[in-house]
Amino acid sequence: MEPETKPVVVEILGRPLNLVTNMGRDRLAAVAQVVDAQLKELQQAFPASPLAELAILAALNLALESMETKEDHHRYRAEIEARSRQLLQRLEVHSSVSPPGP
Repeated sequence: MEPETKPVVVEILGRPLNLVTNMGRDRLAAVAQVVDAQLKELQQAFPASPLAELAILAALNLALESMETKEDHHRYRAEIEARSRQLLQRLEVHSSVSPPGP
């Protein structure tokens, strides 16, 4: 069963944003804080830039961060799988060489 959708208000750059979501209120607030922080950082770095351009830069930065995180995840998972296979092979070799225990 899908969670119930609810109206939620978050603030981005001091502006209220009314959303309807099935995401938990706390989770959405955390996501909004990440976006707000990214936009504030860009606003300080590029004070003359229009908000639309800052929003695009924020989206690109967050998308890049997401892609890098996914790439790291896939790389770590592949490393774990390779190490697990090596350990299993060692266990198989060890169990075929060792006499059975008492």
